Amino acid sequence: MRELDVLLERYLSERWPTAPEGERAAFAALLELPDPDLAALCLGQSVTPVSSLAAVITDITGPRPRELSSLTPVYEGDSEDGCRPGSGQ
Repeated sequence: MRELDVLLERYLSERWPTAPEGERAAFAALLELPDPDLAALCLGQSVTPVSSLAAVITDITGPRPRELSSLTPVYEGDSEDGCRPGSGQ
């Protein structure tokens, strides 16, 4: 599943190098889950009662400050409705 690969690779490149040992152990435990269960957790289709796993899932799936969202203006002067001033829209 490509979506899951993207999330896990991003966690490994951004968070893993500085993650404490407990977080690394929780991440390793997540990787032991069957793929459908791991995907359901990371894609928000289920939740885990295990707090250490929940914390890692939040790190894996949480927003990144450098990412654009549909609410982030791409061009200076973009309005909330997505129309650029003077564009005739």
